[in-house]
Amino acid sequence: MAAAYYSDSPPEKTRKERLWLGYSADNLRSKVKRGIVEGSQSPGTSTRKGSHKGSSKNLSQPTPPLPIGDDGEKKKPHLEGSVDGTPSAAIELNGKHGPSSIPTRAAKTGTDLYTISYLIFFSIFGTLARLGVQALTFYPGAPVQTGVLWANVGGSLLMGFLSRDQKTLSEENGSPMDGKVNDEEQGKTDERKLSAEQQYSAVKKSMPLYIGLTTGFCGSFTSFSSFMRDAFYALANALPVPIAHPSATDPPSPISTTLNVPRNPGYSFMAVLAVLIITLGLSMGALQIGAHLALALESYVPSVQSLSARKSVDRSFVVLAFLSWLAALLMTILPPDRPGGPMGNTSWSQSTWRSKALFALVFAPLGCLLRFYVSLHLNGRIKSFPLGTFAVNIFGSVMEAMFIDLRRAPVGGMVDCQVLQGMSDGFCGCLTTVSTWVAEIKGLRRRHAYFYGAASMVVGLSSFIVITGSLMWAKGFNTALCTT
Repeated sequence: MAAAYYSDSPPEKTRKERLWLGYSADNLRSKVKRGIVEGSQSPGTSTRKGSHKGSSKNLSQPTPPLPIGDDGEKKKPHLEGSVDGTPSAAIELNGKHGPSSIPTRAAKTGTDLYTISYLIFFSIFGTLARLGVQALTFYPGAPVQTGVLWANVGGSLLMGFLSRDQKTLSEENGSPMDGKVNDEEQGKTDERKLSAEQQYSAVKKSMPLYIGLTTGFCGSFTSFSSFMRDAFYALANALPVPIAHPSATDPPSPISTTLNVPRNPGYSFMAVLAVLIITLGLSMGALQIGAHLALALESYVPSVQSLSARKSVDRSFVVLAFLSWLAALLMTILPPDRPGGPMGNTSWSQSTWRSKALFALVFAPLGCLLRFYVSLHLNGRIKSFPLGTFAVNIFGSVMEAMFIDLRRAPVGGMVDCQVLQGMSDGFCGCLTTVSTWVAEIKGLRRRHAYFYGAASMVVGLSSFIVITGSLMWAKGFNTALCTT
């Protein structure tokens, strides 16, 4: 679960401890100034008693490193298992503190509820954004035929911006990096300043709104399973060709995949390398550009510092999240293009809204929540290898490969095909993520980063070769009943 803020030291007796939904603003600022935010020690600093060793739980999407300097060896001190030198599990309740410093059960329950609500809401809109970008960027004559590429790039760009931003979610008195330092902090080295920035990053990563924007929206906007699917299609010479765009005719015609001419296997090898290199390279570049934009626009970005304002926003998103999910479910049961519906179609066979978006929106929150909790429990197990993100990316790729086979198997009907399409776009699309993946690659040491990135792509692509390729090359693909 998303952890609530707490203090290492007993509160002052002359004032009441101000808790807001599990966050203690006064104690938090005091902790950051003293440099004792748990899990955020710089290298060589001993862990305080009661701190959480090894950062065994990841609270949210990781934060990319500061875009200062290109030489990885000259950057700030690095802690393995983190992205910006700050362990992923920045703030955890470990049950070893006095009762006065532990938030009430109601406060922690509220924090968990708000986090889940943000994840549900932003996973739905992240899925809509991904499907919309795919439709907009997949057109006749497109220079890149992988429609999910630009969604992955856009999500990575936003991830870099949010991870580096130090103002939008700052506390009432500003973030530790607002340029106002006291006399004791003057004269400190650059390493000390970077440590304060890491501490603030650790604090920010446990905020429900930040988790919703990064884990919820960015994670659902990008999709590792779709990335691996397109890489497999490039290898198998089956990448959809946008000769006949779905919106070019009335009624819409499916995109043709039969116009791909036979080619030498060497060309297929070059094609899969192109998809892998272009997607990885552009996504990592977008991550860094997003961080640069956060620095450049720091003076213009609005700041939400009022605790009361955040309280209102959190509560409103609880209602919005569950209403959005309920609306998607109701529209799936009664789609607008049903017979007799507002779109006026005469038969269920002409209904395409379910396969294009509606089923995906229903399954999207399930994939996002599963990714969040798996990463929360597994990402800290191996410091040099984010096991949680790797597990969900591979599992989602395996599931999508199975859904592709089932959609083309000569069994089932239209609704079955639409459900499987929704599971691919919604559940698998939100279960897997590229934005977190590239951020983790950027944060690991060079040797570990190459191993983690290569292992993810090799295992993910191999799952499609074994599962989908066995059907394609053995019996061939039947045309799916539902098309998007």
